[in-house]
Amino acid sequence: MLKLKKEIKPEENTLLDQYPAKSGYAESYRTMRTNLQFASMDRDLNAICVTSATEQEGKTNTVANLGYTIAQTGQRVLMVDCDLRKPGLTQRFGKKGEVGLSELVSDHLGTLVAEGLTAEIKLNDLVKLNNLQKRTGILAVSDDENSVELSFLNGSLIDVYWKNRPDSKKLASSLVAANLLTEEQVQVAIGHQRRSVQKLGTILTTMGMITMTELKKYLSMHIVESFKTAASIYNGRFKFTPMHAGQMDTTIEHDVNFEKMFREFLDEGHQFPYLANMIESVVTQTGQENLFIVPSGKIPPNPAEMVSSGKMVFALSHLANVYDFVIIDTPPILPASDALVLAPETDGVLLVVKANQVNRKHIKDAVKHLESAGTKILGVVLNQVDVKRERYYRNYRKYYESYYGEDAGE
Repeated sequence: MLKLKKEIKPEENTLLDQYPAKSGYAESYRTMRTNLQFASMDRDLNAICVTSATEQEGKTNTVANLGYTIAQTGQRVLMVDCDLRKPGLTQRFGKKGEVGLSELVSDHLGTLVAEGLTAEIKLNDLVKLNNLQKRTGILAVSDDENSVELSFLNGSLIDVYWKNRPDSKKLASSLVAANLLTEEQVQVAIGHQRRSVQKLGTILTTMGMITMTELKKYLSMHIVESFKTAASIYNGRFKFTPMHAGQMDTTIEHDVNFEKMFREFLDEGHQFPYLANMIESVVTQTGQENLFIVPSGKIPPNPAEMVSSGKMVFALSHLANVYDFVIIDTPPILPASDALVLAPETDGVLLVVKANQVNRKHIKDAVKHLESAGTKILGVVLNQVDVKRERYYRNYRKYYESYYGEDAGE
C-alpha cells in the first residue's frame, strides 16, 4: 500500500506542477511510479484504471499526478476521463465543454456511413464499424472490374458473395473440375434451380449428387475467395443497405471462421486508419509535455450502457496501442459499476482510499467487487495521510528532509 502525504489543505491546488520536484509530495508519486513498474513482473503495464470505493477520495488527483509523473520520464501518457457522471478530470484540466469520449462513442463511432469511396474508408474500417454498430444489412463494394456483397447480421459477417464471379470460378465449374460432378448432373441441377427458389448447393445435396461435407468445403473456398476480391478493391465505391434480420439469408452452409479470415486479410497490426483518426480526434493537449487527455464530453443519459459498449472497448484498446501509458479515471465502485466493466479490459486497477475517511467495510466490498469481476488489483493508494499526525510518517519526513534538504517538504 502506497501512502500519499497530506502537506496541503484539501481545497488547494494539488497538481504536481505547482510543487518542487524534491518535495515529499512529488516523491510519493515517483514512488508510486516505481512500484507500478514492479507490479506486473510477467509483462509491462500499458493501461490501468484508477478508482475508489466511494466519492471524494482523491482518485482524479491521483490520475492527474501519476500521469504527470510518468510523462516526466519521456513516455507519452494519455489520461481518459471515463467518469461520465461527474467528470472531475475534464474540469481539472479546463476541458469542460470540449468534444470528448461520449461524443466519440455515441456520434463518431455510432453514425452509419452509408456510402463513399474505398480509397477514403477502407474495407477493414467498414467491416469493423458495422461490427461495432451491430448493423444488419448488405455492404456492396465494387469497382470497374468486380462487385462483391458482404452480408451482416447484428454486426457479424455471415456471407460474402462475388456477384460477377467468372464462369470458370463458379460453384458448378469448380465441382466439375474436381471430378465431383459431371456436366450432365450440373445441367439437371441448374434446370431444377430455374424452376425453384432454392440455391444450387441445396439442390445438389437434396438430389444426392454431392455430400454436405464436400459442398461446405467448396462454398467455404468461394467465400474466402470473394472476401479476398473485396479486399483488393482499393479504388472503388461502397454502399451499405440496412435490412431487417428476417430478410437476411442465414441458410448458407460453410465452415468459414469470419473472425479469423478478417484478422488474416484485413486486421494486420490493428490497421483502421479511418477509425483511428476518428478516435484520436478527441485527444487534446494538457499543456504538460508528453501528457494528453481525452475529456469526458457531454454527460450522457446512459453512462453505464456507453461504458460497457463494444465501441468504448475498441476505442480504449486503440488508444492503448498508440500511447505508451494510458490511465483511465472511472467512477467510484460502490455507487456505479463502470470501473468493474472497464478494469478487466486493462492491465489492472489502482484503488484510492482517503485516509481516516472510508470505513473498512466499504473498502472490503470494493475489493470483493473487483476480484469478482476478474480484475487484477495492482495496489491500494492511501491518500492524504497527515504526516504531522502520524508518528511513522513524521520520522519518514525527517529522514526525507535530511536527505534532500529543508525545502523538500515545501
